[in-house]
Amino acid sequence: MRKLLLAGLVCAAALLPAPSAEAHEGLWCMRANMGRSVSERCHFMTFEACSAERSLAGSTGFCSQNPRYLPYWQGRGYGAEPNRKVARRVKRRH
Repeated sequence: MRKLLLAGLVCAAALLPAPSAEAHEGLWCMRANMGRSVSERCHFMTFEACSAERSLAGSTGFCSQNPRYLPYWQGRGYGAEPNRKVARRVKRRH
């Protein structure tokens, strides 16, 4: 009886759906007004891809940068943001 119960549990566990993957966060978001709510999709890596999808939403859609997108140096344990060199103008006297 125990073997039958154990076999039934193994089969049931094998038939359960796998956990879904996390949604991919892209650099661009497309937001569109859907009446009383706003639809937001943030999986676009380029503005052109977002713009192509926006044309399907009609005049209520627009693209903007994703405020939740983290570049490689933020929030993932790689340390601080890399330093950027700033070009300085040299004043010349004539």
